[in-house]
Amino acid sequence: MEQVKAAIEAVLERMAERYAAGDVDGVVALFAGEESLIVGTGADEVRFGLAQIRAQVERDMTQADQMSMRFGDLMVRVAGEAAFAYADAAFAGSVGGEEFRLPVRMTAGLVRADGDWRLAQFHVSVAYGEQPEGESFPS
Repeated sequence: MEQVKAAIEAVLERMAERYAAGDVDGVVALFAGEESLIVGTGADEVRFGLAQIRAQVERDMTQADQMSMRFGDLMVRVAGEAAFAYADAAFAGSVGGEEFRLPVRMTAGLVRADGDWRLAQFHVSVAYGEQPEGESFPS
């Protein structure tokens, strides 16, 4: 299990490195294929398939002057040739010279193909700030 966790952590670190380097092809190469999807924090950030994922990654990179990702407290569960990951994450950088920091919750579904782990699903969300702690619904 520790080997799988390390391998998945390495995939996420490669994603962070490639985003920071502005490497669109490198980010897209981390995904499993046409069955892959990503969901971001924006209302329009739901992307299915590699072409849409590429378009989102390009948009992210063209809108940010610089960007970094950090994944903390990674938890991984494995089910055969699939794995599911959760991390408290943070995206940071600058847009138009203004710095931002966006704490997010990340989930990812990965599949093993030819001995390598690839992203099949990548999802980030922001906790709804108006929902009181301990409550299941906003008041």
